[in-house]
Amino acid sequence: HTYGFNANREGKQSYAVVINTYKRPEMLQDAIIHYARNCGPKYGVSQVFVIWAEQGNSPPDNDSFFQTGLRHQHQNDSKLEILQMAKDSLNSRFLPIPQLQSDAVFMVDDDVRVDCNSLYNGFEAWSSFPSSLVGFYPRLAAKSRFDSSEHVYHTWPSVYLRSVFNIILTKACFMHKKYFDLYSDAEQHPSEILDLVDSKMNCEDVAMAMVVANYTRFTTGEPARPIYVEGKLRDRGLFGGISTGNSHFDTRSMCLTELTKIYRQHGWEDPLDYSVTMKESTFVHHAPGFWFQHRPSNFFEWLSINFLTIFK
Repeated sequence: HTYGFNANREGKQSYAVVINTYKRPEMLQDAIIHYARNCGPKYGVSQVFVIWAEQGNSPPDNDSFFQTGLRHQHQNDSKLEILQMAKDSLNSRFLPIPQLQSDAVFMVDDDVRVDCNSLYNGFEAWSSFPSSLVGFYPRLAAKSRFDSSEHVYHTWPSVYLRSVFNIILTKACFMHKKYFDLYSDAEQHPSEILDLVDSKMNCEDVAMAMVVANYTRFTTGEPARPIYVEGKLRDRGLFGGISTGNSHFDTRSMCLTELTKIYRQHGWEDPLDYSVTMKESTFVHHAPGFWFQHRPSNFFEWLSINFLTIFK
């Protein structure tokens, strides 16, 4: 199977990569070179956008990101644009981007490197399920077995053992650009949710999963099932940042509980009151799809565990 394709294909045959970054210039440069050059148009990447949220610090010139030795940006690289945000907020990741030339957007953190073949494989999966979140990090939001009013955030080990999930993290995820408008529009998405994300400095990806589930349930009668893509990737931010440690997982469980309350206060159902099985919602090339065949995108997913919640 050949994943690369003609660089001139546009529209539905291409997608944009949106890189989220904050004060990690070397990691950002490496990410840009990987997605705009190493993968680039031959793997469907027509545009690369960088979400620049550093306040009081202007982004470097585009060409500086490609300066490796004597090499500069050239015509075979994907088009690069730095988007300077007016506010330092995780919600800025999902602001509409008028310059987008395709419906498909691959959201990725600056410390995640998805193998180019896996990246295009993910795009193929999204093309089959364009209303879904399609990506490489499956998670599960479930009611506590001890208190039905509380929700618990479960990582890969629980997803694997239970063989179900209902969230795809946006740290490496394909989505339709229309969800940016839904997320940012106060008339369609409660502003209390954006406020909660800002106050916790966390949970924007959980909030987006709820947006997608709630919108698709309202418009079609059932939520669009998330799709897990088994692929190869490197996560260079495993030992730093906000997504490490038990306090991070506890915060996300708290977010799930609070966000669900907000949805109910607005007359909606719990957006994540369902789950899909790994067998039916995993984009894989192996057969016959037994539960024990499923694997994470990288080995360190096995270490993303909070022993205080795994049995909740």
